[in-house]
Amino acid sequence: MGETLLLLKHRNVPGIRKYDVYREHDGYKAVEKAFNMTTDEVLEEVKTSGLRGRGGAGFPTGLKWSFIAKPEGVPRHLVVNADESEPGTFKDRFLMEHIPHLLIEGIIISSYCLGSNVSYIYIRGEYGWIIDILEEAIAEAKANGWLGKNIKNSGFDLEIYVHPGAGAYICGEETALLESIEGKRGNPRIKPPFPAVKGLWQRPTVVNNVESIASVGPIINMGGAEYAKIGVGRSTGTKLISACGNINKPGVYEIDMTQTVEEFIYSDDFCGGIANGKRLKACIPGGSSVPMLPANLLLRTAKGEPRYMNYESLSDGGFQTGSMLGSGGFIVLDEDQDIVYHTYTISRFYRHESCGQCSPCREGTHWLEKILKRMSEGHGKMSDIDLLWRVQGNIEGNTICPLGDAAAWPVASVIRHFRDEFEWRVLNGEAALNMRYGLAHYADPIELNKEAE
Repeated sequence: MGETLLLLKHRNVPGIRKYDVYREHDGYKAVEKAFNMTTDEVLEEVKTSGLRGRGGAGFPTGLKWSFIAKPEGVPRHLVVNADESEPGTFKDRFLMEHIPHLLIEGIIISSYCLGSNVSYIYIRGEYGWIIDILEEAIAEAKANGWLGKNIKNSGFDLEIYVHPGAGAYICGEETALLESIEGKRGNPRIKPPFPAVKGLWQRPTVVNNVESIASVGPIINMGGAEYAKIGVGRSTGTKLISACGNINKPGVYEIDMTQTVEEFIYSDDFCGGIANGKRLKACIPGGSSVPMLPANLLLRTAKGEPRYMNYESLSDGGFQTGSMLGSGGFIVLDEDQDIVYHTYTISRFYRHESCGQCSPCREGTHWLEKILKRMSEGHGKMSDIDLLWRVQGNIEGNTICPLGDAAAWPVASVIRHFRDEFEWRVLNGEAALNMRYGLAHYADPIELNKEAE
């Protein structure tokens, strides 16, 4: 099965980054169509499409838009979250770098629907070269009458501004992002009030991910009902996946969420199998903040059914036996990878990126990193494993924003699924650094298929 392409359909067209080429390939036709619809009709199409937020949470986009308050005389804003800082995730970067006008077209339609006359793209500071690409594309769009006053005689005004962050992962959280735009330190806000009521400068605001907003153009072009026919169940439309790790073909893939995980990993249409003929050991399916799964639970659910690349299938069984699609950062680990060390690097990242506002996160992430560093260097104790479990449990659910959960979930999952590897590391001490762990967690689809039969 090949890719279903809506967002990346023209990715290989020479010069598609430029306005003239994008326009030749039906660019901005969705805006023309939207301007002949009422804002309520645009909202209804997005609701009908079943589009869910592509930044990680998977909340229905149309429903989120319907929450925006509309007080008389108070401006509203759309803010596009391009602070793509989740380790293992790079699909928004690909979209903005290669097809920037697709995002701008989506912003225009979304802003029209929401009544936002000033919209923002908040982009991570490390994406410096993409800031230049976006600024150039915005200038092209404005020069051709798609931005500014009374766009194409529609009566709708819109300006788009690119706001670079300063490299803080915490600013990917929507309220911390808003604080940053306002010139404050990027600390998450306590909710309620929610941004839809009091967001940017205390005005009604919608914050959506790059991929979510870029999907609006195709939805308007084809109609929400047709978009909803793609995919399966509540996982409608297409999803961009950033695939990396020990695979033959790392890159960005657009899938329709009907593919099995096995097909996604081993098919030549996608990842092309495990690199160097190795066996699959584990995978983080939705970016570093989601639970890691061993090969057997990645390719099959606990019931023995195939695992699919969609929201429902990946989460089947909860965190006991499942994970999350998240941001689509698909990180594959082969048989030679050290789970203890990888967990340490993940914990080190979240300790570094914690804003320190909440005590459980500020102190807990430090403890996780310290214990895991000791274990990865061969100096761990058996009691450390239970200590890790208690610390992550004290973090989860006890912080203002989800960063605490993001730090806790990977640790909980590796102890749940790879506890024996942690015990082996403790028992073998420093000698474990030069030893190869046994094959208990390795798997390949042929072996699993035989087991299922």
